Amino acid sequence: MSEFSRYVLVAIFTSALVTFIYIREDKKEEKDSKNDIIYSFLMSNFLILQFYFKIYQNIGLAIMVSIFVYFVIWAIYKLYTDSKRGSKLLENKNEPKWRVLFISISFILLASLSFLELEDGATVYSYNKSDFRKILIISIFFVSYIRIILDLKVLKRILFEKDIWRRAFIISEIILILVLALGSAYNIKNVDRFDFYVESEDYQETSGEELWEI
Repeated sequence: MSEFSRYVLVAIFTSALVTFIYIREDKKEEKDSKNDIIYSFLMSNFLILQFYFKIYQNIGLAIMVSIFVYFVIWAIYKLYTDSKRGSKLLENKNEPKWRVLFISISFILLASLSFLELEDGATVYSYNKSDFRKILIISIFFVSYIRIILDLKVLKRILFEKDIWRRAFIISEIILILVLALGSAYNIKNVDRFDFYVESEDYQETSGEELWEI
């Protein structure tokens, strides 16, 4: 099975699984807490970033920096809310709203940084040019669909009031989807900016040596 076929199967299975979980949680009587939803929203964003790292294999720095930054912010926030003065912040009904909005906006910056980190001549190790282009095309629809499902969950459970927080979140998520889609579209159009290891002479020579040894 080719890398492209494996990728398509993973995308279909993941989309179906996310859809099933969303429908099942929407029907069950005991709903997840707002903290659980925010945590799953945060982790899903990291998984999407990891998904792009798997494709490009050249944005590891952005992932490392983002994890470190979020850990520092979480530690500061936790220490503050544990204090007598900061505990009042948790009583604010808008506290979950600005948390998800912060996550959304910060991932716009991280997604932009990830694409800007890619330089001409970056090496793609796992795919040839044809498969790489097809995978990027599918990723536009796959990631957009996953984000819409995640957003619907947040909108139903946290940002259900039609206020400025809800509008700001929707706008930020639209921008994020556009950044991801346009970044992929740019690399599809300019696919020749990448070097593909499986099409290189070094890979052919290595494959030939391994075949001779067998």
